Amino acid sequence: MIEINELIKLLEDNKLKNISLYNVENSEAERFIIIASSNSAQQSKLVADIIAQKYNYQEKIEGYTKGEWIVFDFNTLTLHIFLPKVREKYNLDKLYKPLRYSISKK
Repeated sequence: MIEINELIKLLEDNKLKNISLYNVENSEAERFIIIASSNSAQQSKLVADIIAQKYNYQEKIEGYTKGEWIVFDFNTLTLHIFLPKVREKYNLDKLYKPLRYSISKK
């Protein structure tokens, strides 16, 4: 099980910005989504490598090759790491209301 606060701290420590946490619970289960922005594809991949190693992530890391939109699915938690222009284009943030955590570091 992924500790949400620990993962958010890891994202902050690695200089990701505009980190938002959403609760998308439904009738079947509680589920969380974290959306964060990176400065570059290289930074996205570096953070993805750190997360994969720290949490022993064995699944395919979606979007890793381009590094523009990287997705981790931890069952009850999904993490999206975007480049700002891609995040703006797909605007997943508009689908959800912030839960308890939303920061902006510019």
